[in-house]
Amino acid sequence: MIRSIVDHRTLLSFVASCCAGLLLFQWFPFPDHQVILQLVYVNRPHIFLAIKYGYIAMLFSTPFIAASMVFSLLYIFVVRHEKLARISPLPPYPDPRLREKLFLIVGELHHAKRSEPVEEPQWLAIPDRGLYTGIAVFGAIGSGKTSCCMYPFAEQILSFQATDVERRIGGLVLEVKGDFCHKVRRLLARYGRADDYTEVSLDSAFRYNPLHNDLEAYALAYGIASLLNNLFGKGKEPFWQQAYTNLVKFIILLHKVNYDYVTLFDVYECAINPEKLEMKIREGERLFQTEEYILVSEANYVAHRELARYQFEKDPPTNEMKSPIAADLLRFLDANRIPYSLVTETSPDANNNRPDQRRKREQLEAVKRWFYHDWRRIEPKLRTSIVEGISVFLSLFDDNPSVKYTFCPPKECYDPGLNCDGKFGTPLPPFADLIEQGKVCALNFPVSLNPGLARAIGTLMKQDFQRAMLNRIPAMESQAGRNWRDALFLCDEYQSFATVGESDPTGDEKFFAMSRQARCIAIVATQSLSSLRSTLPGESWRTLIQTFRTKIFLSLSDDFSARTASELCGKEEQLKLSYSLSENDQDARVSVLTGRATAHRATISTSKTYNLQRDWVFEPKIFTELKNAQSIVLAYDGVNPLPASYCYLKPYYLDPNRTYFEQLARGEI
Repeated sequence: MIRSIVDHRTLLSFVASCCAGLLLFQWFPFPDHQVILQLVYVNRPHIFLAIKYGYIAMLFSTPFIAASMVFSLLYIFVVRHEKLARISPLPPYPDPRLREKLFLIVGELHHAKRSEPVEEPQWLAIPDRGLYTGIAVFGAIGSGKTSCCMYPFAEQILSFQATDVERRIGGLVLEVKGDFCHKVRRLLARYGRADDYTEVSLDSAFRYNPLHNDLEAYALAYGIASLLNNLFGKGKEPFWQQAYTNLVKFIILLHKVNYDYVTLFDVYECAINPEKLEMKIREGERLFQTEEYILVSEANYVAHRELARYQFEKDPPTNEMKSPIAADLLRFLDANRIPYSLVTETSPDANNNRPDQRRKREQLEAVKRWFYHDWRRIEPKLRTSIVEGISVFLSLFDDNPSVKYTFCPPKECYDPGLNCDGKFGTPLPPFADLIEQGKVCALNFPVSLNPGLARAIGTLMKQDFQRAMLNRIPAMESQAGRNWRDALFLCDEYQSFATVGESDPTGDEKFFAMSRQARCIAIVATQSLSSLRSTLPGESWRTLIQTFRTKIFLSLSDDFSARTASELCGKEEQLKLSYSLSENDQDARVSVLTGRATAHRATISTSKTYNLQRDWVFEPKIFTELKNAQSIVLAYDGVNPLPASYCYLKPYYLDPNRTYFEQLARGEI
């Protein structure tokens, strides 16, 4: 009622002034009978008329001014506060299960640059083409990253087309606290997708071998060496990563040649035990019926009588002395600087004519050349340093039997015939199959159990998922008519799993730069930009951040993150208000009583000016003062970047159809 009156205050002021003017005109008519006025009328009639009409006009104008002032005070002190308190309803929140197209509602939009409600609030929705470009959430501890972003976002995406087996979304969920996986499982069960939940943990039935895939030995070794650099830091000397990669590569290659299978425990066991490694080389020789011999010239053999204790015999084709290779013989030859050569002989009865057998035999010979000509010739101290550099990581899969059981399963686990009754455990299907089946794989390995191991397993699983996604790209191009389902990568506390390649060919920044074509929806959350900066080497965090086109900033608690967020939001031209005061005195003197300057004549002037300046859209201080469920979002819809604006998130435990300001007034946030 009061608002309707104030909205028509001009018309009401006019009507009130007319009524009051008529009454005043009747009660207080113009006193034209007075003698002075009559004298003015006789001598200056135009002045008399001016006084008379001015008097009559004031009978109407004065009530108009008074009424306007009353309505203005009513607007300022009553209606304006009611307007601020009045909260307009939001558009109906679209049910994720009923959406025909995939899109994500981040939150509600009001005034873009001020934290206040507007008449018609809207939803901030990002379509699927914008989701493929990545979303990064930054928020300090207790700012609501999980409750306001990760869980509501996961619910919207995983419930999309939940009843359609061809379109529902699968993916990978990583977290470090151990509770988010349970929420995802309950979420899937709520929408009828309980069978799609696949959990990898020390208590689950699934067994997962990170090395059981179609990658070559070098790629697997390079991934382990890169993981070591990200976990324990990268030195300035590239030798160590090269040495790690070389050692792990040939150990993996030897196991693939002999058994077509390798685990991280196998790599660790052979790295710390050279006799075990040499024994497996001998096993490969027996498998392919090959033998390695040492050739020494006859003159050197005669000159060094100590060689007689070894099994040397005459080799007719070369006219040199030949002996089976042995570690102690190699040490003797190297110590005495006796020239020698190695030769590999294959038994005539060996079945090595098949292409795969010939390839494996050649790979075995490469392993032997590395072992006897490279690895055994390295100084023992340096060799020990190399082994220690990788054993500090690989030993994690040996000292805990539960970890070894889950992540280092035997080869029989992947054999359908030998493991038909499941006595070796259930192998985790390849990520390529999990994605195409719409499964949601979650790693439930809290950091409280073992921080280093949890990060290592999560990183290896993440890299396995990334390879599966990138392998989809050529398949999608060759099968353009097929309906490819979307995949979700959801990672809470992302700083624990982030890896970058810098000059290396691997890294999250390279995956996220190409994942759009693979229809991967990447949503990560981290505490701050400082968390990534302290975790990743050098300035690589900048390269990683730029791959996420949509950035959501909740309350930040460190100055670096707040300053960087302010810089990302950019600057704009703004009117800046400035005041100036000046005082001019004439005949100034010093007062005897006060001792201050005084003057008989003084003038004081003030000026108010507006200047157009470029300034931050959001000052760094604003990011540190954001309330819970309040954020500043730099959104991207897949085509155009949206300007930075306030966005009010929707916690999963509150009704999304009520506005943020209504929930705030009720004390729900």
